[in-house]
Amino acid sequence: MTMQPKDIKRLQARSRKLHARVIAPNTLIVESHSKTALNHVVTIEMDGEGTLHARCTCPWAQNGGFGCSHVLAALSHLAASKDRAISFWLSKEDAERQRHRMLHLAGDGSSEGIWITTRPERDPRHTHHRSIRQKTETKNQPPAG
Repeated sequence: MTMQPKDIKRLQARSRKLHARVIAPNTLIVESHSKTALNHVVTIEMDGEGTLHARCTCPWAQNGGFGCSHVLAALSHLAASKDRAISFWLSKEDAERQRHRMLHLAGDGSSEGIWITTRPERDPRHTHHRSIRQKTETKNQPPAG
């Protein structure tokens, strides 16, 4: 049985507090919200039809859930690395109203899933990931001189 998140906006807000980093193509490590010493592995793939498929090692995902906060954090991290911002929606109609490029994160059933809208990261409210990335890049630079 597949479980879909019910309150996607709360989950999206929670995902923004999680740190993600790429460890291999299509694979990211995302910190746990509930256990700070624990990380989860998230893999993301796109099929030939442009549908995203993601897996996570968290208990929610291991028990049939999809679209956990770790997957949302991983997708947001990947979007930010391309100077994009994304939002998540439970219905295609809600996503279409945004008038931005749409992606679909598939659940197990044909009608299930999470809709994603993507846009250029211009709005200052969505620059959190960019500022973290810039701080990390600056910290890893050798001192000038």
